[in-house]
Amino acid sequence: MSEWLAMGGHGFYIWSSYAMLALCVAIELWALRRRRKAAWQQVDETREEMESARPARATDTE
Repeated sequence: MSEWLAMGGHGFYIWSSYAMLALCVAIELWALRRRRKAAWQQVDETREEMESARPARATDTE
């Protein structure tokens, strides 16, 4: 098992590369969630602005 982890003397480079990849993927997922949340907040704000700017409809009671 230790030979497999050592990867022929290149284990540190290989495993640190995997760790950096995992870190970059985790950061990208976090940033994606953050951007998605901000986009949905902007959609909600725009929707509220459009609803408040819309003239009130007269209801017919005939």
